[in-house]
Amino acid sequence: MAKKPSPKKTPSSNSSPSKLTPTKKPISKSTTTKIPQKNPSQKPKTSVKPSQKKPIDNLTILKSSPYLKDSSKSQISKKQYTLKELFEKNLLSQQGEKMEIVLSGQYQDALDLMYEADASNLYPILVGPPGIGKTTLCRFYAQSRAEITGNDSFEWITFDESTKPAHLVGSFNPATTIQKGFSFEAFNPGPLIKAMLNGGVFLANEINRATEYTQNSLLEPLEEKTLAIPHIGRMKASPGFFFIGAMNPSELVGTHRLGEALKDRFNVWIELDYPDKKTEMKIIEHNNPYYKINEGTLEKIYLIINRTRTHHQIQTPASLRSGIALARLTGVAQKKVKKDPDKILGDIASNVLYGAIQTKPGVKANDVIKSIISQVVGSA
Repeated sequence: MAKKPSPKKTPSSNSSPSKLTPTKKPISKSTTTKIPQKNPSQKPKTSVKPSQKKPIDNLTILKSSPYLKDSSKSQISKKQYTLKELFEKNLLSQQGEKMEIVLSGQYQDALDLMYEADASNLYPILVGPPGIGKTTLCRFYAQSRAEITGNDSFEWITFDESTKPAHLVGSFNPATTIQKGFSFEAFNPGPLIKAMLNGGVFLANEINRATEYTQNSLLEPLEEKTLAIPHIGRMKASPGFFFIGAMNPSELVGTHRLGEALKDRFNVWIELDYPDKKTEMKIIEHNNPYYKINEGTLEKIYLIINRTRTHHQIQTPASLRSGIALARLTGVAQKKVKKDPDKILGDIASNVLYGAIQTKPGVKANDVIKSIISQVVGSA
């Protein structure tokens, strides 16, 4: 009889774990149910969706283009600007327009020399083929100088055979001259006079395209820092006046020989060429901020542009601008069409290079372009 209570205790001790085990089972079941069986069937659906996306059409790409933001209909509808208001709204100032450029290799060396020439009261001249960024570098220097001196005066003119000394000095307004005579009130100063009076920077761009007559008008301001204004008198440049010249190689078509007297007044000669591979790829990428392309495509763009510079049948090769154009167009096309990047680049390259290069006499540009494209990306 004493043994009967003991079996009651053992079942009670055994029953406790048996009661716990059912509670564990639901937990394990709940944990398994947390990973629903529908997920495996849903995964293929999510993977299918991207392939079912419709290609972006031209109109959608144009509407989303960051280059059209300021001219969108929503902004125009807010206010209809007059021509004067648009002019004042878009009037550029050197301080308000912050420039960012790639400074490496020859560009950093050139900028350093410009600083040293300016500090020494000497005038530099940049010499190099078209499209390598001579003008951009000069504009960047003027902006950097303005941050130091507080003077943002920057004037420039691109010379050609039709440029006359009056385009540099200025001219008299006929109507005002009739009323007030040859006074300063009737005088419209040219860019050179403005830079001299303000003690700012003047860039003579493509100076060797000017005729000898126009070149000679620069001798006095470069040597004496003075310039004669007809009917008014001779004026002297304010402190800080800095003259920069830029020219293409003399063997290019449309250039004139730089006079010996003018050459002697440029004391610092800065020679620039097409940049090295690393620098040029950086410049192309920097100037394509909105339509990114992968490293492989960027490399092939450089190879295409570089082949035009070493090809024996090309007289004038493609410049940096052609590489930037290729990068932007390829990036846009990749958004529109899901196609092999090499095929896209091959299709676009012929449209960019056709007007960017000049072949030697008797050589068809299309044949040379097709040859270069096939060597880099295969048959277009």
